[in-house]
Amino acid sequence: MKLRAFKTFRSSLGPLEQAQIVISTAVVVTLVTIVAFRVVSGEKLGWYDLISVVTVGVIGFLIVWSTISYGRQNEQQKQELLALKTIAEAVNRAIDIPYLMQNALQEVKRLLDVEYGWIYSVEANRLNLAAQRGTEELSVAILSEGAIDDERLQSLRTPRILKQPTSLHMRRGATWSYGPIGSWASVPIMMKDQFFGVIVIASESRDAVNNRHIDLMTAFANQIGVAVENAALFTRLRKSEEQYIDLFEHSPDMSHLVNKDGLIVSCNQTEAQRLKYRKDELVGHSILKLYPADYQPQVRQLLKAIFENGKEETGLEEQMVTSDGELVDVSVNTSIIYDETNRPVLVRAVARDITEKKKLEAKILHAQRIDSIGNLAGGVAHDFNNILTSILGSTAIMKRKMKRTDTWYRFVDIIETAAKRGAGLTRQLLTFARKTSVQFKPLIVNDIVQETLRLFERSIDKTITVQTRFTNEVCLINGDDGQIQQALLNLLINSRDAMADGGTITVATDRVNFERAVPNNGVESRTGDYVVVAVADTGIGMDRATQQRIFEPFFTTKDQGKGTGLGLAVVYGVVNAHNGFINVHSEAGHGSQFNLYFPLYATAEPPRKPDRLQRAPRTTEHILVVDDEHDVGDVITGMLKTLGYKTTFVDSGKKAIATYKRGRRYSAVILDLNMPDMGGRETLLKLREFDPRIRVLISTGYSNKNLEVADLVDSTNGFLQKPYQTEELGRALRAVLDRTHPHVRA
Repeated sequence: MKLRAFKTFRSSLGPLEQAQIVISTAVVVTLVTIVAFRVVSGEKLGWYDLISVVTVGVIGFLIVWSTISYGRQNEQQKQELLALKTIAEAVNRAIDIPYLMQNALQEVKRLLDVEYGWIYSVEANRLNLAAQRGTEELSVAILSEGAIDDERLQSLRTPRILKQPTSLHMRRGATWSYGPIGSWASVPIMMKDQFFGVIVIASESRDAVNNRHIDLMTAFANQIGVAVENAALFTRLRKSEEQYIDLFEHSPDMSHLVNKDGLIVSCNQTEAQRLKYRKDELVGHSILKLYPADYQPQVRQLLKAIFENGKEETGLEEQMVTSDGELVDVSVNTSIIYDETNRPVLVRAVARDITEKKKLEAKILHAQRIDSIGNLAGGVAHDFNNILTSILGSTAIMKRKMKRTDTWYRFVDIIETAAKRGAGLTRQLLTFARKTSVQFKPLIVNDIVQETLRLFERSIDKTITVQTRFTNEVCLINGDDGQIQQALLNLLINSRDAMADGGTITVATDRVNFERAVPNNGVESRTGDYVVVAVADTGIGMDRATQQRIFEPFFTTKDQGKGTGLGLAVVYGVVNAHNGFINVHSEAGHGSQFNLYFPLYATAEPPRKPDRLQRAPRTTEHILVVDDEHDVGDVITGMLKTLGYKTTFVDSGKKAIATYKRGRRYSAVILDLNMPDMGGRETLLKLREFDPRIRVLISTGYSNKNLEVADLVDSTNGFLQKPYQTEELGRALRAVLDRTHPHVRA
């Protein structure tokens, strides 16, 4: 036992301490040898010799003891510095904070020669155990996890040592709640002057912990604080890199890097997915792979200009191609990446998919073109209606004056028939331009389709079969039956003409609901309940270029003289006038299908048949006719005279006002709207200043949907669209004259 203790003592000595012991031993041996020699030689030792020997021995012992103590102190400091160095090196490489805390705690335990150690972190006023060592069999804890108040939090911020009371103090009533632990100490861990947590050590010995331990623990705590700070910075950096990578990979824009050889160095996931490739199918391959063959020479020139001239591109619109050949419209911005010698080495290209934008622009341009042509068509139809009014009115007057047996009656009838055909053409123009009067009423879709089919079936031969699939629901829409019939007939006639060798026409109706917005041929999308009328054929179909123009007026693919080019233009106008939309599906050689969508009408009011025109009764009221067209004015006054009315005609609004200034009053005024100098609206307002109860019948080539001011028609007593027959004029005028309240329209 003593031998083992001696070996332990010797192994604890450093080289310096062992050398000092050897030297001291040599001094003692020398003194003993001197004394022994004098004794053996018979020389008598005096007090002086004895005092000298004792003095040298004592001094030697003191030197040896102080040397050993100092050496131990140096060795201990060396071990402490080595431990701090180990921790500092670990801090510089620290990524895993829990692992670092466990190692740091192990070093503290070993260096301070204590049995237990803990590290706690504080987050949101909660104490959380971060690491522990040697506590597996310990039944008590120095600190408990969980919420902590401000007072306890403040106590953790201060280094402290706590020792078990002595036996005397225990007998006097002192308590100790830490079980076998004899002493413990805690030191706060700071991170950038912010309190992060606390490090705690404990020993079963009451004297194992002292102030020197506090200093060493503080040094370790500082290193742990630095490690936590570095780890937090690394974590933030890693998250930032991950976010950047995620942003790059899943950016809404396509992105790639290209070198001087035109090879793709890298690309993001968005580009790979949009162009239908895997990333490894793009990286390392030529950039030309992404472009159509006819555009690849321009790509080469562009790359050359960028690398040789440093020319960057902004907003360059190109077309890229997917793996399956689909063309994608893109807007490309490029930037140059330079090396350390300021030479361009890479080109960064960011491509934004603008395919839908291009489609939308095309639809807007198409809608604008249709609208412009519609305005032109409406203007032409208005002027033509004035001409037809003169022709039809004149023929009506002539036929009233002639007998059917007259020589010229047949030719007048031919003129009237031709004029009516012209009136039908203008109605189609106005329908397309949405400037014709629409008489809305509830309509049963199946009934109007069946009635249209009965009319159409008379015009087809046996090589064409008509199939129907009607919904069993009673679907009502709010619309004009004449216009809808015209639109359906136009579609059916087009289907018939597209099947010169025969085929099948399928007409179907159904009720549909669009919960999500569906695009139409305009620029907006629709939702809600609709009734769809589908007309499909097995004819020659249409290519994409033809489909882009089918709704343009006067555009036709039929032979000269076989089509006016207004059929589908009228369909477009009718459907839009009913707040509906059209979808077209067609392929060259595979037939066509037109789907007409009309909003479902909620009110189930039964449709009524239009009243038949009656001949107007004769009368003697005095009527003022205001129209800038002399021929039209003459015809209107002529028709009025045949109906028994007295008439006065003026060709301008100013002249009409002048007659009222002279005190003249009339039973009613037939007023044209489109006049130079003073228009119909201004004339009406000034006439009401002279006679607030004046009765006014509007007569115009436009419909009541195209007035300058929406409430103008409501402020008049009636409306009559040119051209019209004598009976129509008489009936409309009679309704105005017989109305009890002159300012209320029928």
